[in-house]
Amino acid sequence: MTTPGDLADAIASAGTDLLRSSVPAAATPTPDGSLSLEASLPLDGRRWVCVVADDSGRRWTVPVVRDGSSVRRAQAGDGVAEALVERIGAGPLEQPFALASFTSRPVRGERGMGVDQTNESVVVGDAAVVKWCLHLAARGNTAAPPAARRLAALATAGFDGMPGLWGLLSLDVRAEAPLLLANVTSYLPGALDGWDWATADARGYARGEIDFDQAVAPATAIGELIARMHVALAASGRSTATADDARRWASAAERDLATAVARIDGPEGDRLAASASQIAAELRELSELHATPLIDIHGDLHVGQVLRHSDPPAYAITDFDGNPVSRVDEHDDRQPAALDVAGMAASLDHVGRVVLRRGDDVDHGRVHTWIGAAEEAFMRSYRQTLGDMGAPDLLDERLLRPLRLWQECREFLYAAEHLPHWRYVPDQSLADLLGSAR
Repeated sequence: MTTPGDLADAIASAGTDLLRSSVPAAATPTPDGSLSLEASLPLDGRRWVCVVADDSGRRWTVPVVRDGSSVRRAQAGDGVAEALVERIGAGPLEQPFALASFTSRPVRGERGMGVDQTNESVVVGDAAVVKWCLHLAARGNTAAPPAARRLAALATAGFDGMPGLWGLLSLDVRAEAPLLLANVTSYLPGALDGWDWATADARGYARGEIDFDQAVAPATAIGELIARMHVALAASGRSTATADDARRWASAAERDLATAVARIDGPEGDRLAASASQIAAELRELSELHATPLIDIHGDLHVGQVLRHSDPPAYAITDFDGNPVSRVDEHDDRQPAALDVAGMAASLDHVGRVVLRRGDDVDHGRVHTWIGAAEEAFMRSYRQTLGDMGAPDLLDERLLRPLRLWQECREFLYAAEHLPHWRYVPDQSLADLLGSAR
């Protein structure tokens, strides 16, 4: 039997290997000093969910399995995700762990799922998906992770436009916000994210393989879906932006612009620097745009967060963890619905940029037609659905333009942090937004 002390010793000796995810795109973090065990949830005699920290207070969720006389990081097939699903609905856990249960049924078998920049997902029994929230807030954090609150609010409101919620595993930390360690949702067989299906639609239209209505219809469906999501989230509470909030948005946007100008080099950096004064002037307008409604929002909404599944096609929103280039305290704040709307509109534009970049055999004029038509269909459907649901005031139209410009600044930051070649996307998108050719 492995005792808590044995587990702590094993984790201390495992080092970086314990943090090596099976996700191909996820870089293995380098801990500052040695790893220590902060908390461990035993799922059975040889499987645990652990929270580990380094000497500087950075923390990670680590699924762990005993392998002979030692312990190691669990991979898909080791049964840790399966054991967690089995615990849903089996009664409360011992403090400091908590498992909010919404639905469950017995399922068996594990396999890895796709690529994720920040988290790791395991499919259990082709029925559920366990997403390990690998990167946790550092010690001393008081901002609650948004995903648990948002998912619970949507489930409570009966929102059916996301994978069904099974359970949320969290850790209560004294004098800090709870840490979300894993969420369990329904698995949608054959689901594709929008970077796959939307790109295929835009490319198919540009090649003449599908007609205009077929290519644009998904944008209409997404507009309705996101409006319903915002109304459901608003049911859990709303507030009103203050003048201080508006000044904070403007300051953060200008800071992101300045950081992007400093970090992006080459021709894209030169063009960004040349446009910086014009962009900054529009971003400063945010400081005057207070009194807008604030609600819980998705926080990192783009086509990649919209899954297409079933036949005929249906759509579901996923990944409520917030923007990876935002500060933790921004993740926790209520925000304008326009932030999600601007993010989705930008991503439809970005789909077209990807198609233009990767396809010499596409009609460029038809790609640009698709970009404009998809954005228009999305916005029209979103506005109409809000109106039909009696909540047109959730969208403050004044915010859309500056938030769209801010989103492109953040796309540059994402490129600098994670995907250097992506810089061509905000470079080209800004050209159209600012009325110049590149």
